[in-house]
Formats: sequence, structure tokens, C-alpha cells
Amino acid sequence: MKIGEYLISKGKITEEQLKDALFVQSIGKKRLGEILMDGGYVTDFDVAVYLAHNSGRDFFNDLSSLHIDKKENENLGFGMLYDIPAVAARKGDVRYIICSEITAALSERMAFDENFKAFKVGFSTKRKIYEALNGIFINNKEFSEKEILNEAIEIALLKGSPNLRIKRSENFYMIIMDGEINQENIRAVSLESGQRIINIIAANCQITLKRGEGLDAKFIFVSNFYKGLRVSIRVAFLPISSKLDKELTLFEAVLRIHGLNKVFDFKSIGFTEDKASLLKKSYIHPHGLIIATGPTGSGKTTTFYAMLKLLSQKKSTILTIEDPVEIELRESNITQMSISEDFGYSEAVRVMLRSEPDIMMIGEIRDETTAKHALIAAETGHLVLTTLHTNSSLSIFGRFKSLNIDAVQLFSVLRFVTAQRLYNPLCSECKKEIYFEELPSIYKNALMQDVRSSVEVTYKMNNSEKFTDPDSIFVRGEKSCDRCGGTGYDKRKPLIEIAEFNYAAREEIYRDLNILFNPSSLESLLINLSGFESLKIQAFNKLLIGEIDPAVYFNLSR
Repeated sequence: MKIGEYLISKGKITEEQLKDALFVQSIGKKRLGEILMDGGYVTDFDVAVYLAHNSGRDFFNDLSSLHIDKKENENLGFGMLYDIPAVAARKGDVRYIICSEITAALSERMAFDENFKAFKVGFSTKRKIYEALNGIFINNKEFSEKEILNEAIEIALLKGSPNLRIKRSENFYMIIMDGEINQENIRAVSLESGQRIINIIAANCQITLKRGEGLDAKFIFVSNFYKGLRVSIRVAFLPISSKLDKELTLFEAVLRIHGLNKVFDFKSIGFTEDKASLLKKSYIHPHGLIIATGPTGSGKTTTFYAMLKLLSQKKSTILTIEDPVEIELRESNITQMSISEDFGYSEAVRVMLRSEPDIMMIGEIRDETTAKHALIAAETGHLVLTTLHTNSSLSIFGRFKSLNIDAVQLFSVLRFVTAQRLYNPLCSECKKEIYFEELPSIYKNALMQDVRSSVEVTYKMNNSEKFTDPDSIFVRGEKSCDRCGGTGYDKRKPLIEIAEFNYAAREEIYRDLNILFNPSSLESLLINLSGFESLKIQAFNKLLIGEIDPAVYFNLSR
């Protein structure tokens, strides 16, 4: 019996509620049970009882009567059990894996992992399972909260993770590390310990957290593992709502870690030969402005450091200002400054100009004063590299206009602008091909809309044959795979669009400067005169050749 029919038969939902939930399911990826729970129609108890009933398996409302062995659960994998969630338990001589649903990850482990084959599957609610996991993993007082925090940072440094997250989940906190492809759970701690860890971080930053107020701060961490290496950590404190704990002041924290990054060349970063060649043109510009755009964590700084490494070969004087300095450069002709609350970007740029460097890197343009000083530097014989928060390379003119910067003044010194993203390609070993018609309608309609608009136009310009709808699309594999570890994806790669304002493009734009504020017209001009390839076009081509799936395509192209 399907879950909708079952819940209607038990009087839990109405036909109309089921119809609404089925519509939501048709345009998304969530299971029907999740949608009904999100809508408040049923509880996790109702869904777990249905799953047990429908599969003929046991349902456990009370796990306290079962024997739950810590060592057995540790052997199965702490992180995996919390992710599912699931817990290993015994009832007499019968060993159970008790879950709230049978996920793909659990199915794979049950099929391929010998440790799981001795277990029967049982069901309970997610809350009961988390309580059982917390009982064996969280109530361990072997380490203080300070030791737990230091351990987590050391693990993140060891694995080269850019972010640590102290995140509330149910009635506990998870310490989560961002990896190359997905996130990794490091440790679960109680609600009280999680808040104490966040308070320790706040104390390290020398700030006081106030109810309902988000804060951005930073501190220096001295690594024992790396023999006293000082690492700059920037922290975003996020106030969170709590329906159950209205009297508590609750926060989550995201720690962005700087200091262990390496400087690579463009090719080793992952850029194609043509994109690397365009970036290397920075070497031939004696002065002017080079701008990188993109969200936090998209690789802008890594690309700029590769550019600075190249520019340092000129033996010119190079100064950088950043918040904070993310990578220490060892070249003798590069001086790196870190800004603080008392020494901001605008003040630092003034100091830089008085030092008369040949090349300047300004970590970010945040305000009108910094923008104007950057332009003055570019106009007076300096090569200036800087970043700006916009959605695309061609939208910078509108962003500078909001900072009261004259478009003609900006365009006169602009050399090229980049927009960058990071993405995970599909694993070449386990990716699977499906018919285009099998895609959810929301994906199909959006893809066809892209085909009929600028993507189709650009495709025609580079191909003699008319583009037709694809017969098939590649998506993430669901099976166990040794190559990708079952994630379905390879390691991250950069995707970059480079708007180069070469001589031909500049001549054409000077005839009508209004085109700078019309991104679609500007894109068409740059396609014709400087070979511009937008992120959207590049992502679409990767979708067609099966390198990425539709979900990654939309993340890159929107």
C-alpha cells in the first residue's frame, strides 16, 4: 500500500492534502513522507510506523529497552550513523539496524559491507534514534569543550578543509567539516557543550554574543600539529531560532580557515589551456584594473595568487591588502598587509599609494572610498587586482554605479573581469545515463528555455548544425564506486568566464557606452570580438557532454 493511501485509511490526512503534497513532490526531490511532515499533516512517528507496516519489519517506539553497544556502533561508523540516521541495537539474540527510513546510503552498506549483513532492519522515529546515538557518543567526558574545538580545527587543517561548521541539529550540535565533495561529520556534542564551544570561539575573538544579533569576527589559532603555525580564522556567528528553547540564546558558527593554502599555477588549479592563456595576459599589462567576481569560496583568491606568482617574475614592487591574508607569499618583492577594525581597506589603499608599488592587490572593494582609490591607482600607472561581489563579470558596471563611480572612468582603465565558480564533475566511472524525458518537468522546462534563448544562439554561432533537444542526460550514480567512494562526483574544478576588453571591443564600446549597462548586448559584442564564453554557456556544454548533471548546471548558470 502506498503511503498516501495508508495515511488516508488511518485518518491522518485528507484526499486534498495528499493531492497538494503530490504536486509539491512532482517539482522537487523530496519524498512524499517528508513533504507531509514538513506541511504538519503527519509526524515522523506516523511515517516510521507506515514504513515498518509496509515492509513487514519491526517498529520500535522505545529504544531504551534494547541493548545498544557503543563499540559496535563505532565500528559501523559514527559519521555514517548520524547521517542516515541509524543505530545498531540488539533485542535478545537479534541484531538490528534501526532507522527512520531506508536511504540509498544504508541500502549500499547493507548490500556491500560485510559488517552490515548480520543485521535486520527495524524502524523508529528520527528523534528516538538521535537520542540513542547521543546516549552513546555525546555523554563521553573524555575531552573538554576547548579540546574538542582544537581537535576539530587540527583535523580541518590536516585535511585542507576551508570551513568548519558548529551546527544545531535536533537537540544536539554537530561539528561538520567541508570536504572536496561533501561534508564530513567530526563529532556530535550536547546542546550545552555546543553552546560552550561557540562561547569559547567568541572569547577567542574577544567579542560578546548578543541575543538575535549575527556577528563577524576573527582570531588566530596556533596549531600544535603544524609546530606552532599561526592560522587566521574568520568566524560568522549566526543567531538561530528555537521553537523548543525560546528562553535560550542560541547560535551556530561557521569558521573559515586561512593559512595552509598553496600557490599553484593556472593549469594545476584546473583551468583549461585557453582560459590559462587569457589569465596570463595580466603579465603584459603595465597598469590598469583587473577585477574578479564570484561568491565566497569560489576560488577567486587562489586564482589571484597564481596571477601574483606570475607577476612577481617581473621583479616589480607588489603590495597586497587582505582581510585576512589567506596565503603567505615568499617572494621578496611582495609585501602583504592584513587589515583590521582600525586599519580598513580605504586607509590601507592610501598607504599603498604613498609606497608607490608597481602592482597592487586589494582584497575586496566594499565601499565608495576604496573603489575611488582603486581607480586612481589604476589611472596613475599601477596595475590593480581586486575583487567585487556581483553575480557575473558583466554586471560590474551597475555595481560600480551604485558606488558612485563614473562608467567612463572605470572602463578607461579596465583590462578584464572574471567570474568564477567551483563545481564537482560527475564521476566518470559510475555516472549513469537517463532519457531526457525522465527528468523532472521543472528541469526539462528550464533547460528548454535556456536552449531557446541565449544558449541556442551561442551554440549556433560555434556549430554548423542546428542544436536539437538532447535524447539523454547523465546524472549521479547511486551504486557503490571505489573511484569516488560512492559520492558520485570527482574532485572540484574551477569554471571561469573572462570578459576581456581588447582593442576591438573597446573601440566598439566607446561608440555607445550605454551598452555597458545592457549585459545581454555587451555579451553579444564580446562573443564576437573577444571570444567571451559565459559561465552559462560553459556549463551547458558540460551538461551536453555528460561532465555535470542538471543540478550542477543550474548552480553554475543561475
